[in-house]
Amino acid sequence: MQLVGISASVVVGTLVVVVLWALRQRLRARERDLERKAQELAVSRAAEQRLTEELVDARRAEEEARRAKVEAEAASRAKSAFLANMSHELRTPLNSILGFAQLMERDVSLGDRHRENLAVICKSGEHLLGLVNDILEMAKIEAGRMTLAEADFDLHGMLSGLSEMFAVEAQKRGLTLTVEREPDVPQLVHGDEGKLRQVLINLLGNALKFTPRGSVTLRAWARRATGVREGGVREGGAHDGATGGRARVSFEVTDTGRGMAEEELAELFEAFAQTASGRRSREGTGLGLHISRRIVRMMGGDMHVESQLGRGTTLRFDVRLTLPDAGGARLSAAPRSRRVVGLAPGQPRYRVLVVDDRWDVRHCLLKLLDSVGVEVRSATNGLGAVAQWETWSPHLVLLDLRMPLLDGYEAASRIKSSPRGRETVVVAMTASAFEQNRSLAAEAGCDDFVSKPFRDADIFNLLTKHLGARFEHEDRPAASKAPAPAARSVDLARAAAELPPSLRKDLRRAATRLDAKAVQATIEQFRPEDAELAGAVAELARGYRFDSILALSSADEEEPS
Repeated sequence: MQLVGISASVVVGTLVVVVLWALRQRLRARERDLERKAQELAVSRAAEQRLTEELVDARRAEEEARRAKVEAEAASRAKSAFLANMSHELRTPLNSILGFAQLMERDVSLGDRHRENLAVICKSGEHLLGLVNDILEMAKIEAGRMTLAEADFDLHGMLSGLSEMFAVEAQKRGLTLTVEREPDVPQLVHGDEGKLRQVLINLLGNALKFTPRGSVTLRAWARRATGVREGGVREGGAHDGATGGRARVSFEVTDTGRGMAEEELAELFEAFAQTASGRRSREGTGLGLHISRRIVRMMGGDMHVESQLGRGTTLRFDVRLTLPDAGGARLSAAPRSRRVVGLAPGQPRYRVLVVDDRWDVRHCLLKLLDSVGVEVRSATNGLGAVAQWETWSPHLVLLDLRMPLLDGYEAASRIKSSPRGRETVVVAMTASAFEQNRSLAAEAGCDDFVSKPFRDADIFNLLTKHLGARFEHEDRPAASKAPAPAARSVDLARAAAELPPSLRKDLRRAATRLDAKAVQATIEQFRPEDAELAGAVAELARGYRFDSILALSSADEEEPS
């Protein structure tokens, strides 16, 4: 150090400064590291706090979802109970209305005027029942309770029956009704005949209602594919029933009516939605097409619409049906529209027990069965049913399911619990619209099931099916089913178009107001010139078919805007 002229103290001082600087730098780095770790810790604690809050929110949401599920299930059960009660309360009085009307129709001493009045009661009751069924079907769809009741049925016979059903209505409106069935449509199929018929009735009824002139056509065909090329040429070959035992059957209802605008088609299948034509007609609930499309989708198909304003509408759908084995049940043609007048000779005296807590239901069935020679007794609840069965040994028990003291389920279970009871036929009766009652009744031991309101033919068919009873029928068709005077071979629309404009205007105004007296007064003004047309319109007025009168009186008018 002396050689370079640097003293030891300077060197030592310099080294000390360097060491202190290095220590200070390290201390600052350590402070920065601690500060960074403190920030990371704060962030971690904030994240942990957020996570804790999220977990609390998630637990709260889970608890709310659980509570909402419990409330929804309770609401669904309450809704189902309400619908069951409403179904029972609405359909039970309809059962009495239609049942007693049918009983009165059996009275051979009734005059034509009384039979016409009874026909109006029956027609109005059937219309009301249709509206009730539409609303209940919609409720069952929302509740997820609609099911298919599949069985073998005659598809050709069903289409023929629809043609007969709507032929008179088409003639009254001056329309041409055509039912076309291609040769490849199978005759005996397995599916839900009732729901398929419901869809076709809805489509045909709408087509006739909204077609003032021209024609309505129902077509049916079976194909592998249901698509339609441009120009109306159908695709596909023979139906796939040849392999796999299934067929896809397509149906098409075409009319030459008012048609629909493009904006109306978008909401055509919405619940409670009606087109402009539907609102003008003031008929229906706007549920028919919504329910029909849901039914078609349940049956493995779909429904589509094509329409042009002023040129008509085509509704097309397809369903999947099973083809029964070739060795299955043969089709039988039961006599149509022939009223039962009594038991055929050479049969035992059948005993039937009617069990219902409502006097009107019991009385109706007692009168009906007694009128054909069946021995019948009644009970008002399940306890009485069991007691009557023990002492009287009926062949068949018609058992209401909803009764006080002891309901029909328990009564059936008690009767069927013994060997003697298993030989007794127990048929459950209910006004409920839910299919689950059928399975519950079967679990209780019931052999069959009938829904209210039932027809007299339903009761006689039960006796034939389960007891082998044979009935005698009257030689001529039932009077109420005979063609009405208005169902004649004449173009009513053309005849109405020849009336003076003032009379057509008066008739149209009276029909719009649903004023039967005003309609009758207008009829009397042109009766001398056209008694046949006057009689036809008078019959429509007696049947409250103001829609048909309106269609006739507007037959030559321009479509309303």
